[in-house]
Amino acid sequence: MLKRLVYAWTPEDEAKLKELAQKGVYLRHIAIKLKRSESSIKKRARDLGVTIPRMPRFRFDPRVR
Repeated sequence: MLKRLVYAWTPEDEAKLKELAQKGVYLRHIAIKLKRSESSIKKRARDLGVTIPRMPRFRFDPRVR
C-alpha cells in the first residue's frame, strides 16, 4: 500500500506563494518552484486570500501557417 505524502505548509512557503503571486507568476510555475501540485497551490492561495494570475490561452487560428 502506498502512503500519501503530505507536506505541511510552513510560514516560509506561504510567504513565497504570496511573493510569487504578487510578481504575477502563473500557477504552474509557482507549483514547480514550491514543488507542490497545482491544486494544492490553488487551495492554499484561496485560503490565504491570494489571487494567482491565470496563464493566457492561445486560440488556434487555422489560417495561420
